[in-house]
Amino acid sequence: MTACLDTIGLDYKVQGDEIHMPCPMHEARTGKKDAHPSFSVNFDEGYFNCFSCGYRGAFWLLVRDVLELDASEAKNWVRRRGGAERVRKYLEKRKEQQRPSQVDTTKQINEASLALYVTPPLEACAERFFMPEDAEACGVLWDPARDMWIVPVRDPDTGMLWGWQEKNKRYFRNRPPGMAKAKTLFGLHTYEDDVAVLVESPLDVVRLWACGIRGGLAAYGAGVSDVQMGLIRDHFDTVVIALDNDDAGAEACKRLLKEWTGRGLTLKFLDYSVAPPAKDPGDMNADQIKAAVRGAYSSVVARF
Repeated sequence: MTACLDTIGLDYKVQGDEIHMPCPMHEARTGKKDAHPSFSVNFDEGYFNCFSCGYRGAFWLLVRDVLELDASEAKNWVRRRGGAERVRKYLEKRKEQQRPSQVDTTKQINEASLALYVTPPLEACAERFFMPEDAEACGVLWDPARDMWIVPVRDPDTGMLWGWQEKNKRYFRNRPPGMAKAKTLFGLHTYEDDVAVLVESPLDVVRLWACGIRGGLAAYGAGVSDVQMGLIRDHFDTVVIALDNDDAGAEACKRLLKEWTGRGLTLKFLDYSVAPPAKDPGDMNADQIKAAVRGAYSSVVARF
């Protein structure tokens, strides 16, 4: 974080888990210089706030305004330098050793491990309402020997392969066991849109892609972690939460609403009312998916 501030030429002081400095946009917003600085950036979250003029938001917004970039340029600038989530991981490593349950797979797994897998066949893709080229664009593969989907799990910063999930209607397995899936997101290296759409299953990301929605991310389940939400905030300022339309998904949405409102990320929730029987976006047709995303309602009026 401090390296980023050095790069964009801002003077600051570090105090505990916060960075303090004069507000860089105070004069532009008020017509006066910040004579009594009350601007801070949270080290863990990358969220900034000026208590004097009300200038606040995610770190990429600060980069956008100071360097006079457009939104995509600012997000790319932050992403190349790792974002707030990389700072969080660096600080965690200084405080504690790697937990025994977290397996280091870098010596066991590499890209050559995927050599036996192929582009998914048309028949399997058709059952999920997307095309083989959609799966290929999202990085999803197929095991022809066992008729299984192969979903890679990658490092959020480097894209290095950590492992993959193997799944079909009767079987599911993480390979290798112990992958830290809660510290990454499927789709983080392929998205193209400015708004994220967070789903549980990586195959729903492919379904979104086929419908022209290119901001799909998957948490590999309903248990969305703080690290995953931090990664979303590093790359986006708005996320449509599209977890499954069941009790577990509803509870996860309530938790995210409670814990992440006001933390520099706008939360909206998929409008399942356009297709009441749908369990997840994969159960909707293309028009319903687009309508559900367009109709996503604000966290302020979330209907649970």
